[in-house]
Amino acid sequence: MPDFSADFSSGTTLEEWSDPDSVSTPSRLNVYSETPPLRAVGTTGVQVEITATVPAFGGVVGEVDANLGGRLFALHFAEVPSLPPPAISNPAGQTSVQRFTPPVAGHYSVRLERIGATGGSVFLHVDVQDP
Repeated sequence: MPDFSADFSSGTTLEEWSDPDSVSTPSRLNVYSETPPLRAVGTTGVQVEITATVPAFGGVVGEVDANLGGRLFALHFAEVPSLPPPAISNPAGQTSVQRFTPPVAGHYSVRLERIGATGGSVFLHVDVQDP
């Protein structure tokens, strides 16, 4: 279990996801009317930013590395629509903020990991569309 949370901080919007029935296939969604399914959507060429929050350090969003006790963050791609994957960057001294710019449309899955025996990881998904 991760000892932090992570979310998109810029470059994406939350949109309702629909998967209507068709003649040959049922919808894959089991929707509760009070909580519609949402998905993160980005745009090709627009930088996506992911920011971690570590509750043990006062819940500061995007804490600087100097305050993380040596247990930094790393971002890995789990799924990309084409190779090579986009470059990953972060502000100097702030691995809790990770960025990439998707070059092509498709589904991107990323894994933000906190280095250390009990740090854990969080997976985030974004569907990228052409402008």
